Amino acid sequence: MDVDEVADELYALAPGDFTPRRDALVKQARAAGDRTSAAEIAALRKPTVVAWLANQLARRNPEKIKPLLELGQALREATMTLSGPELRSLSSQRQQLVHALVTQARLLGQSEGHRVTEDAARGLEDTFHAALADPSAAQALAAGRLVVGLSRHGFGDQPALAGPKASPAATRGRPAARPGPARATKPTAEQQQRARERSRLEQDLGEAWRQARRAADARDKAAADAEQAQRARADAEREAARLRGDLETAETDLSEAARRDDDARRARDAADQEAQAARQHVAELQRRLDGLQE
Repeated sequence: MDVDEVADELYALAPGDFTPRRDALVKQARAAGDRTSAAEIAALRKPTVVAWLANQLARRNPEKIKPLLELGQALREATMTLSGPELRSLSSQRQQLVHALVTQARLLGQSEGHRVTEDAARGLEDTFHAALADPSAAQALAAGRLVVGLSRHGFGDQPALAGPKASPAATRGRPAARPGPARATKPTAEQQQRARERSRLEQDLGEAWRQARRAADARDKAAADAEQAQRARADAEREAARLRGDLETAETDLSEAARRDDDARRARDAADQEAQAARQHVAELQRRLDGLQE
């Protein structure tokens, strides 16, 4: 059994499908008597969410990863030559590119039904920054077989890579990560200090980007809440206007009913007076008639 092909298949799967398929392939290899391949396949670890997202982006959209690798090379060259203006320009491009890749990876994960948390987004940022900082990390990302997210400690340092160290299939038949070539000359104390300062500023800038994204998310939520509240207010105003119209109509009807009631009362009183006068007239005529009969 070709362990390299097996690794390609496994690291292309959704996280929930990784372990069942790996175990099934281990059984197949053992049944075929290929104990070496079975052991190597069994050593392949399920990727974390961060690693899975980075792997899928590298596998499905390699054209989006290529600019990251090219920019990383340019950044390392600018750092080696201590080119301040060029480094500032490239650093600006780096932040934009990392932000775009994180957004793309989050959309990819959501399209697969996976909610991408803020912690996972930060892990993606660290992974892309690590690929920018170190060529071995860039190769590991491009291979699409990360087991965990990468981390970086500034340009020139080897990123901290976790995962199986002895699996020949970890990165398409190559070691998972190797340190880049040693520098020809040892950096001076001033260069080391500037590198440390750059590393600190990069970390501060990364945190500032995360805070800006959280603030933007909060702003979008507040805007959506305000829009919803505005719609609710408009509905309430329309309902109030309708009720005021109904109230005005009811008040008009009440006034008309009161007028008719007053008219009816006056007519009743007049009729009572006429009836009383008629009774008195009848009584007078009856009295006079009775007097003639006597």
